[in-house]
Amino acid sequence: MRDGRVFQGTAVQIVKGMQDVAFGVERLSLPEYIDWVVANAQRFESVALRVQGETDEEKAASLVNEMLREGLAARG
Repeated sequence: MRDGRVFQGTAVQIVKGMQDVAFGVERLSLPEYIDWVVANAQRFESVALRVQGETDEEKAASLVNEMLREGLAARG
């Protein structure tokens, strides 16, 4: 991540790791957390993350790919 944190694993594991360190999102489901990330990227970074998918796995992979594409994260 841009703040120096490193997440490893599958896309779902990465997104769950992000959720574990985020403040106030403990009760959100994985899809709800992904929506929260997308909304905050728009609100605070003026970045539109185009997350797609039907399953949690597809949505998590899409979120990770979009964050990489927009420079909100980098490959280690």
